[in-house]
Amino acid sequence: MPAPVPQTPDGPFLRVLQAELLERHGPQGWWWPGESAFHIALGAVLVQRCRWVQAQAALDALKAAGLDVPRRLAAADEQTLLPLVRAAGFPRSKPRRVLALGRWWDERAQAARELDDADLRRELLAVEGIGEETADAISLYCFERPAFLCDEYARRVLTARGVAVPGTYRTFAQLLAPGLAAAAFTVPELAELHGLVVEEGKTVARPRSGA
Repeated sequence: MPAPVPQTPDGPFLRVLQAELLERHGPQGWWWPGESAFHIALGAVLVQRCRWVQAQAALDALKAAGLDVPRRLAAADEQTLLPLVRAAGFPRSKPRRVLALGRWWDERAQAARELDDADLRRELLAVEGIGEETADAISLYCFERPAFLCDEYARRVLTARGVAVPGTYRTFAQLLAPGLAAAAFTVPELAELHGLVVEEGKTVARPRSGA
């Protein structure tokens, strides 16, 4: 039997995917949880390499200590933050990364709203602890910029539909860029699509290595 022809994630493919997932899972809304843009960004940093319940515990501890406000967080130190964010794991790096986010947000977030999409993403990537996936999450959910999260859930969902997904985040994003541009999703649609992909991805097996 010949191998299946790989699917191309072009504009029509992505629009059909969105419609299919919306019918299956229903509207997800502005999916990422958080009381404010800064809370969402904090959650995006804290949830790295841990479960959301752990990140939420750290967020709750920061809020109880009054350190969920950018200016107060920016004035804190790592030793103060360590017990508060311990639930999110990585005690050597998470306090430092949370502090870096707080300081950047206090100093730059307002001005960053005037940057174009590419410059905003570059500036976010320069903040310690913010990689490509986190930068896209913050761009989309905090600054309402068009971004698609090429995360593990997206990898599972597209692989299951015959897309030959590249190995790295950047090459995955490059593969999807033409199709996303052609599909012309609005920012709310991209937020909705990410939520739908996460819900679908929970039901799809992780791709085998080399698949």
